[in-house]
Amino acid sequence: MLINIQFLRFAAAMLVVLYHTSSHVRSTGVDQGWFFAVSEATGFAGVDIFFVISGFIMAYTTGDDTGMGSGWNFFRRRCARIYSGYWPFFLLALVLYSITDPSLVEKSSLLRSAILWPANHLLIAVSWTLIFEMFFYALFTLLIIFFWQWRVRILWLLFLFVLGWVIYAQFFRHAYDPGQLEYISLAEYYTLSPYLLEFLGGALLAARVPFGRLRAPGGLLLLGSALFLLAGWINNHYFGGTIEQGYTVFYRVILFGLPAFMIISGMVGLERAGTKFPVKFSLLAGGASYAIYLCHTLLLRGTQFLGLNEYASQLDAWQVQWIFLVYSGLMLGYGILHFRLIEQPMHRGFKKALRV
Repeated sequence: MLINIQFLRFAAAMLVVLYHTSSHVRSTGVDQGWFFAVSEATGFAGVDIFFVISGFIMAYTTGDDTGMGSGWNFFRRRCARIYSGYWPFFLLALVLYSITDPSLVEKSSLLRSAILWPANHLLIAVSWTLIFEMFFYALFTLLIIFFWQWRVRILWLLFLFVLGWVIYAQFFRHAYDPGQLEYISLAEYYTLSPYLLEFLGGALLAARVPFGRLRAPGGLLLLGSALFLLAGWINNHYFGGTIEQGYTVFYRVILFGLPAFMIISGMVGLERAGTKFPVKFSLLAGGASYAIYLCHTLLLRGTQFLGLNEYASQLDAWQVQWIFLVYSGLMLGYGILHFRLIEQPMHRGFKKALRV
């Protein structure tokens, strides 16, 4: 059941929550404190962990599936999952931003935002990752047509091709330089992005690593976690804390993608060795990770509009830090409730409608 991967999905979602929450702490003008400072330097890379997990899960769960029918069933399942979880938040965002920031609604590509098609202006900012996910789903739908042995070979070829392309784009074509990235096509941005290396790496991880014989998975997990924190330090000291931006995406994938790869290897290896994180909590919080990821920026924007940040700016730093730490816990709680009461019933309805 990959219990540890479910727990890691929860942890990755909370990293992103804390990343965005840390910017709200900073907006109050008080000292962030070490916890939110570290969160701001590393939390965005919860997305990189998600991308590696996504590739891993797709390869792991479809190893016995082959043929066009299996590929089509896979794609329908993924569409049912992603849209049933996304559309309620899209509607909520449409209402929220119509009240708090009408200009954002006016400049957003609403149709493309709704169907998760590449666009320059998305209504929900964090949904850019879902567009990548939809591309991953479409790509893997085609891969499922092939037998497993051929699928692995194609994955390797794709990985080497994308690696060669991004090195060429970064160092020879300078496509990600300021003034150049703005002119890159949306098709290239989403289909030949360095992020694709994380997805393909995760798929190859499921295909090639003999987890049953993996030595010292706990050590691998600790080393990956340490390198993840080191990447945050490098982000602050060599990239000015802005490595998550598009101009430095190549370095982001190198610095955070490799630790994410190691963390996932260690987590799966631990489970194969008999060490699992709490099962019930992991299944619940991991299942709710999608709702947690989508709800938190809307909640932060809504409470900012209601005056929470302005009120907090009048308090001492430690009080502000505790307020937003507790708020992060409340957003986690809301995400879990949304998952149980709204997302799961809608998901069942979508699967029935799509005959999954």
